Amino acid sequence: MTAYQSMKTKLLPLGLYAFSEGEAVDCELKAYAAELDRLYGEIDTLYREAFIATAESYGLSERERFAGKVRDDLTVAERRALLMESEQSCYGGNDEAALEQIIHHLGITHYVIECRPRFSTLTVMLYETVSDWQLAALTKQVKAFAPVTFNVTIQ
Repeated sequence: MTAYQSMKTKLLPLGLYAFSEGEAVDCELKAYAAELDRLYGEIDTLYREAFIATAESYGLSERERFAGKVRDDLTVAERRALLMESEQSCYGGNDEAALEQIIHHLGITHYVIECRPRFSTLTVMLYETVSDWQLAALTKQVKAFAPVTFNVTIQ
């Protein structure tokens, strides 16, 4: 139902208005309805883009920008999967599996994690070439993940 139909349906039972084609009330409602329909469409788009599972364009891009880099090279499904994994790792545990999840969501697959609690060190050794943004994001996220007293090294 369009905004015009909705308004007309609600106003007809009042008996105050005559809705003949071209009359002032009819034209006024059509003018309001044109803008309301556009706004309803915008709101529907906002709702869709607000959630990772339904986002298709700027909702994904804005979340990716916040996470580190817009991944236009991936499909929408792959982008959604990485973002969902990223969101989960932000709130998930503090064990090696959680750290691996952080590393994986950055698209890094060949690495070794070496944690030495006795010496307060955490080292992530990379065995693949990574981009500058991946290295910066990895360093930032691993430092945020590790205890404050730990020395974090990315090699």
